[in-house]
Amino acid sequence: MDKDKLIDVKQTFALWCALTAARSSPKCRFSNDEGAKIATNDLLLKFRTLDDLPDPIKFDDCHRKLRQKICLKAENIIEDKTMHFTHGVAAKFINVYFKAMFLNDVPPECIVQEMRINSLHPPIDRRLLKTLAKKKVGGLEKFWREKANKGWSNFSSDDYEDVIKHIKYVTKGHLWEIEEYWKIDDKDDNNPKQRCL
Repeated sequence: MDKDKLIDVKQTFALWCALTAARSSPKCRFSNDEGAKIATNDLLLKFRTLDDLPDPIKFDDCHRKLRQKICLKAENIIEDKTMHFTHGVAAKFINVYFKAMFLNDVPPECIVQEMRINSLHPPIDRRLLKTLAKKKVGGLEKFWREKANKGWSNFSSDDYEDVIKHIKYVTKGHLWEIEEYWKIDDKDDNNPKQRCL
């Protein structure tokens, strides 16, 4: 099997996942072409293997810079100027891309890349935040509810980083563990207006 071709196919799938997730907010719709241009090689698509990710200690700083660049690029690319490509939208774009690209590639017994996997940010959405509030995760019900009410697609950089800081606290640095609280069988999921907003 040609490794480069396999990476190309994975990257196409990861990009499709990221585009679909990021534009799920009615406040920020964009086309596939616009999304692909936003992710061009000098930004998201340069991350082709786990080794391309920054050291875990530098991950949050890299994520912040990547969000800033993606927001600026989106501002110039998305034709509909009523759309708001916020740090919350950029974070969803990045996080889903990284998860689809890298997480399913690591065997459970492989601890060599464990720190890199632990540093990947989970995609944040209203469903996750509402479940965290409902379950009073970390004793932070009020915090999670406030962020859910604001909505991920309205997050500033500070809002997003505050959520990640609290997730790190609750998971003791294993950020992926928070994803156990995504429940697709909640009653709210029957209402399409409540999905991922």
